[in-house]
Amino acid sequence: MERVVIPGDRKAIFRHGAPEAASAALAADFVEKGDHAVIFLLDETIHRAEEWAEDVAAFLELARPNAKTRLHIFDEVPGNENPESFERHCDRIAVLSALGEFSRKKEAGDGKETLLVAATPQSILSPCPTFKSFERQEMIISPGDKIPFARFAEDLASRFDYSSEILCEAPAQFAVRGGLVDVYPANGEFPVRIDFFGDEVEEIRSFDPTTQRTTGKIEQVILASTSHADSNEKEGGFFEHVNCPATWILREPEDLLLQFPLVFHKEKRTKTPKASFKNAFERKHSKKDLFLGLATIDSGRGIFDLATASDTGVESLEDLHLHRTATTGSLNLAQFESERTIRETYLKGLFDRSLDGFRIQIAAGVESERRRIEETITEQGNLRGFEPEYLPIGLREGFALSLKEKERFLGTPNPKGRKGILIATAREILGRERSRRPGRSRRMVAVRPQVDQALDFAELVEGDHLVHLQHGVCRYMGIGKIQDDGREEEAITVEFSDGITLHVPLQESHLLSRYVGLSKAKPKLAKLGGKFWIKAKEAAERAAFDLAADLLRLQASREASQGYSFSPDDEWQKEFENAFPFTETPDQLSAIEAVKQDMESKTPMDRLLCGDVGFGKTEVALRAAFKAVMDGRQVAVLAPTTVLCQQHLNVFRDRMADYPVVVEMLSRFRTKAQQRKALQALEEGGVDIMVGTHRILSSDVKFKDLGLLIVDEEQRFGVRHKESIKKMKKDVDVLTLSATPIPRTLYFAMVGARALGSIETPPVNRRPIRTEVMQHSPEVVKKAMETEIRRGGQVFYLHNKVKTIEAVARRLREQFPKLRIAVGHGQMAEDELEEVMTEFIALKHDVLVCTTIIESGIDIPNCNTILIEGADRFGLSQLYQLRGRVGRFDRQAYAYLLLNRHKPVPAKARKRLSAIKQLTKLGAGFRIALRDLELRGAGNLLGSEQSGHVAGIGFDLYCRLLKQSVARLKGDESSFRPKASVRLDFTSGGRQEENSISFIGADHKSGQKLGAYLPEDYAQEARLRIDFYRRLANAQSTEEIRELSEELTDRFGTLPVEAEALMLENEIRCLAEEAGVDRVETRENVLECRLANPKRKKEGTVFLRIAGKLPLLIEKDSLLKLKEIVQFLKLRIHAKEVS
Repeated sequence: MERVVIPGDRKAIFRHGAPEAASAALAADFVEKGDHAVIFLLDETIHRAEEWAEDVAAFLELARPNAKTRLHIFDEVPGNENPESFERHCDRIAVLSALGEFSRKKEAGDGKETLLVAATPQSILSPCPTFKSFERQEMIISPGDKIPFARFAEDLASRFDYSSEILCEAPAQFAVRGGLVDVYPANGEFPVRIDFFGDEVEEIRSFDPTTQRTTGKIEQVILASTSHADSNEKEGGFFEHVNCPATWILREPEDLLLQFPLVFHKEKRTKTPKASFKNAFERKHSKKDLFLGLATIDSGRGIFDLATASDTGVESLEDLHLHRTATTGSLNLAQFESERTIRETYLKGLFDRSLDGFRIQIAAGVESERRRIEETITEQGNLRGFEPEYLPIGLREGFALSLKEKERFLGTPNPKGRKGILIATAREILGRERSRRPGRSRRMVAVRPQVDQALDFAELVEGDHLVHLQHGVCRYMGIGKIQDDGREEEAITVEFSDGITLHVPLQESHLLSRYVGLSKAKPKLAKLGGKFWIKAKEAAERAAFDLAADLLRLQASREASQGYSFSPDDEWQKEFENAFPFTETPDQLSAIEAVKQDMESKTPMDRLLCGDVGFGKTEVALRAAFKAVMDGRQVAVLAPTTVLCQQHLNVFRDRMADYPVVVEMLSRFRTKAQQRKALQALEEGGVDIMVGTHRILSSDVKFKDLGLLIVDEEQRFGVRHKESIKKMKKDVDVLTLSATPIPRTLYFAMVGARALGSIETPPVNRRPIRTEVMQHSPEVVKKAMETEIRRGGQVFYLHNKVKTIEAVARRLREQFPKLRIAVGHGQMAEDELEEVMTEFIALKHDVLVCTTIIESGIDIPNCNTILIEGADRFGLSQLYQLRGRVGRFDRQAYAYLLLNRHKPVPAKARKRLSAIKQLTKLGAGFRIALRDLELRGAGNLLGSEQSGHVAGIGFDLYCRLLKQSVARLKGDESSFRPKASVRLDFTSGGRQEENSISFIGADHKSGQKLGAYLPEDYAQEARLRIDFYRRLANAQSTEEIRELSEELTDRFGTLPVEAEALMLENEIRCLAEEAGVDRVETRENVLECRLANPKRKKEGTVFLRIAGKLPLLIEKDSLLKLKEIVQFLKLRIHAKEVS
């Protein structure tokens, strides 16, 4: 074997004295000074390479503000059994496609666009499709191209191996609708909508996979196939794709040489030598390549033996660092002043370096960090005149670089009189972790807003029990077509008692909802036409109205009672919030603002904040708690377990370490003596924030001045605890946090009887947890645990039986003798459990065999795999909480739900496991809560008085009635509007038979009617048509109808006449309701609009008239008639408003 060395005729530079802190800036400067568009960054692991590349991209964007930087990751492809396999495969395809795109550009290297590829030496040598085979499997499409439409759809499925779906939401999917083809390129970051006119591409638009709405026009799309036969792959095939001059930057090349010897050594005297990095020098354009090696010290140069070597002239900022003391929870003004002194001293050191001739730049990733540093500079008299520049990027450590006069660095010449540039970081100044940055652009994925959809009509499954609003409980039988009066119409078939079936037109699907009763028992089917349903529904309406009145009376009594009005934010509050080391998500900011408004009002706050695990609910609670303490009030934080209490104690103390705030804890982790001392201090006002389990609710716990109660993981508390909480609630602000709120709480909030906030935006770089449901076997356990340990992580192994947990741990120790395995469960002694958990967090154990003690909110960043034995024995919400213990940071997490091989899985458990596997999207907690409700039954959620009504009409319909009652009692104007029906004798709800096809200009007298529906050949999937019919039926304004019309046009193409008629009919309904009309009907050319509530009731039925007569329709064309009715109702509403 012979070591690979960069040939002497290539431009290669080796720079030593380059600390890791400066490697990104030095790499970016090298790229900026060069003229190459394709850059490769090689590091020892893909995680380090990606992080480094993100920093390089950030510096490049500062140096070239008008240029675009594209960042891609090229990792090895794991085996097909690995859940990340397809995602990584798409990442690799994206890199190969981008390399081809840059190779085709005539002006590559013009500085307008740069491609950064983060990789490892091993990944670029891994088997890769050859350039020719990959090129054959690509398609470049632009507007004006001629492509046979039918063949294009076939090619996507067969040649490109894309899957045909109802909605195009993920890479390698496509959907065909009329002349539109939605396709998500496997190599792309977003889906595109290709609009065909015959066989010609008329337009290409990008769209949002969540809303399915267009986001902009694009000039070209490149589709890459996911299918590449192994015979077309070879080691080193990657280098064939680099068909333009490139820049190669290696960090610590000597370490890379030692870690990847086969990559940087070539075989001698072999006819078919194995691929090595030498292949990079044998490419057509390789003689123009540039090479840069960066090393901390000159202890070996790897492949840069023949390169020009030089010292970087970089120095670290160690001389500015001061020791920061560990945080404690006691009242420590000395520490508070010490932290401030450290900041001021660091900034004074930067000021001195500025006076010494260095240009000072501070990397502050978020605006709040910049503001805080600026305020500190302004407050200090000895920093007057210090005006550093700010870089909008987040870095870990700073550095200083000596430069000659006018020497360019990152595109800017060094000014006269300056010795060089010094880049400091907000992290070092403020003593916090570095700001979270957006990172590389992730692929767009479909995200459903869970709160808005929680009460929506669920997708129908044959055999499900439904509730028909007018007829009662029925059974879903399927969707089909029916013939009626010479027209064909789509309908949902449901079955009632005695086997009687009813066909519900798709346009009336809003009348159906899923049945959820009190228990798992199947409900009795209603008798079609019977009086029982009418009586049950009327009784339920009355009961719902009474319950709504009680709820609002309770709310009114809270509003009437004079609560405490907290003061507006002061400077300390702003400083505390600015210290948050991450960028707040939009939902988080909205939730924080809503909580503050509630606290500053005189009405006691009662707010439920829903947000998935790790979405930032705790930060909202921290800011609320700090606000209360700054006003001299005490805070109680209630958590369900001692372990979670300990974590909250640590988090609250850490965040408030800079301030004179005393945080204590009441739990079994405290001795009786410690508890007595804490209780005495609490009563005397010496404790500001008390964190505890239900022990806080005991009678001996007395607060001097309690102002805020925070309840975390609310779903874990029983009825008795909740009654105790109610007593505390009377005049205290209450903030409840939950990822999977119990349905009672969720529904009360949703119907408007309680304030609801939600955080649905996941933090940057969070990934959904990969969930696998499989039979338990030693092989499965081995594969899962070895995969996690290999990447330096830890594992939760959940066995929920204390009696046998030690035996399970022994079995695992025998199977994995090299692993450090600990046991933790709720029956251990307090100090023993605390010690085990502390050691696990400190990485002293690889595996924790535990019970559900871990369920409530423990954050262990390094633990990203969980195996759950007997997963079929857990409830859906509990499984969701357990799964949420991993994947709380930016690493891919895995959850293995293991089933007993020798026991059959009950049907309900199968449904639960199926639901948890499907609901993997970030933010699925609301869906979980409602799906769990459906599987377990509603129980006595609304109280014993309401149980009979819930059983009779179903929980979903009952909650709809409750919501309507609350709206009416609150005086919501729309709730008092009549429900209008539209019966027009010149339109029909289905397609006419061949011999009676209607035309736009047809006269209705001839028997030809205009269809008002969504044609099947326009929106082909019944599920999508049902969704639009339901949204149309629920629309309450013409603006909503117009928005739906625009969405249909965008997603499916120009509205056909039938769809346009449907829109107009619904617009007529909305206008009629606004005008106080409950029925719009036509007889021949006479228009009858019946008033719902005439002013003089003695007159009986009253119609809208013109000059005392019923209005006559003049138009002959059916579509124009609809528009004529719309115009008439608009004039009526206008006249009503004027009068």
